[in-house]
Amino acid sequence: MEHLAALLRADDDQGLWDPLAISALYDFQDRLTDLGRLTLVKLALAAVAGWMERFPAEKADEPDWLRERSALTGRQGDVLMDQGDLAGALAAYRESLEVWRRLAESDPSNAVWQWGLSYSLTRMAQLHERQGDRDEALRFALESLGIDERLAALDCSSATWQRDVAISRALVARRRG
Repeated sequence: MEHLAALLRADDDQGLWDPLAISALYDFQDRLTDLGRLTLVKLALAAVAGWMERFPAEKADEPDWLRERSALTGRQGDVLMDQGDLAGALAAYRESLEVWRRLAESDPSNAVWQWGLSYSLTRMAQLHERQGDRDEALRFALESLGIDERLAALDCSSATWQRDVAISRALVARRRG
């Protein structure tokens, strides 16, 4: 991970997204989490965060980079939740949710951004459920379910959207249970 961080620090023109940073954000994190190596996940995500922090302001505010930054923040929240730091996870999830909300509201027809908002809401519901806050968990789960049902209605053949509806319905059922 030290080499990853060094390469990203040396990438002054941010040209290493596709060959390296995207893998650190998504693939490395998934595999290392599966192996229980959360400390390494944190290092990989911190390297990507440092890389993104050096973006010029105009690039950092581009919608696609905001989306990736929100994904990064959400993944950092996942690690914190896995480590039992629920307050840290909540802060990360709130930051991620704020960006997804902004993106989704800026273009309601963008299914990717709507899905990202729903996913972020599901994370918030799951976190509140874990904390024992049934009312907040239900509120987030219901909002996520509404988005999931709209997306699933747009494309009934999408297994992903159908699965997301089932996940959201299960969260709502547990909270109403």
